[in-house]
Amino acid sequence: MRYPFNIFRIILIATITLSVLSCEEREIPTPETEKSVLLYFAANNDISHYLLANIESLKKGYLPSNGNIIIYLDAPNAAPKLFRLAKNKATNTIEEVLIEQYAQDERATDPAVLTRTLLRLQERFPAKEYGLIMSSHATGWLPKGALSSSDLRSKSLFAPPMHISNDDLPITKTFGEYASDPGMDLTDLANAIPYRLSFILFDACFMGGIETAFALRNVTDYLIASPTEILAQGFPFDKIMQPIFSPKSDLKQVCNAFYNFYKDHPSENLQSATIALYHTESLDELANNLKTIYNTYRADLIHFSPNSIQHYANASLFYDLDEFIMQLTSPIEYASFKTAINKVVVHKQATNSFLSRVVSNAYVPIRHFGGISTYIPIDTQPLLRAAYRETEWNRAVRLIE
Repeated sequence: MRYPFNIFRIILIATITLSVLSCEEREIPTPETEKSVLLYFAANNDISHYLLANIESLKKGYLPSNGNIIIYLDAPNAAPKLFRLAKNKATNTIEEVLIEQYAQDERATDPAVLTRTLLRLQERFPAKEYGLIMSSHATGWLPKGALSSSDLRSKSLFAPPMHISNDDLPITKTFGEYASDPGMDLTDLANAIPYRLSFILFDACFMGGIETAFALRNVTDYLIASPTEILAQGFPFDKIMQPIFSPKSDLKQVCNAFYNFYKDHPSENLQSATIALYHTESLDELANNLKTIYNTYRADLIHFSPNSIQHYANASLFYDLDEFIMQLTSPIEYASFKTAINKVVVHKQATNSFLSRVVSNAYVPIRHFGGISTYIPIDTQPLLRAAYRETEWNRAVRLIE
């Protein structure tokens, strides 16, 4: 999975001491344009070469005349840097133009760094609207430190299939904190975004969950994310910039480009993709609908077995929300839920199966795809229940009281 946005529970640091080497700092900001998009690459990890390849892909793709592509890159053995992509008219190639370089020990997973970078985007590249693409590993709603917990590891919630060699599977942006970096807490991620964005695209695993969407509803109009893992090659960046920078961003076409890239991949092992587009405006309405459902079925939830629900990972971490509610409720209540959920999940696509490194077999059949995942609490996971109870989504819907 592409990484930084797993989870941790500290309040956003208001200031951070940085060593900044500026190349364009004294220049006058560019005139306001239609769109400025920040690509935030937390690449100081085991998928760095894939993320660096994504940047090279961008240089071969579409460069907008009505906007700016700005990249923050934190890569191994290098000082993090902020740069823009610009056309070299002499060579007719797209090149990197350095804006700032930072102290080598700076980490992209620090919320204060994300805040500073977004403010720098707004200051230097003012636009009518802004977008954010976040690329790295990720683990959805899971709490910071979950993957290093011996308690959770002992339950094999995150272990790859023991009977399948990792060498036999394509790399995914899958579960896993990298080295000593526990990543960024979902709440802190939301708090780190200093102004409302038109969209956030997660080039990272398991971020297509109701918990993630709800946490970010006040900082973005739309989300693009996957409820499953994303293969390490990530989004086809050379194909998604043109629909992003169209006069009205065609985010459905961005999803289509991702889906078709994997569906039609020449390697059969890589024909795995799930993707969805979420409109955040109606998430509070959906929360109210589910709060009523969960209150009505409180007794049933205590003994509910998720075994027959479409899953996207081991245990009950990521299950299909639509099928969960379908099995939990009456047809009338489910119809009411569908009205609400269809306002949130406005576009969705999935291949017939998905290659996973964290489930009991390599390929997960996708027989029911509602487009967004949810946690389903079971009694054998007290640590996860305790962590989930404190999420903003759970406080709104009271799935766990």
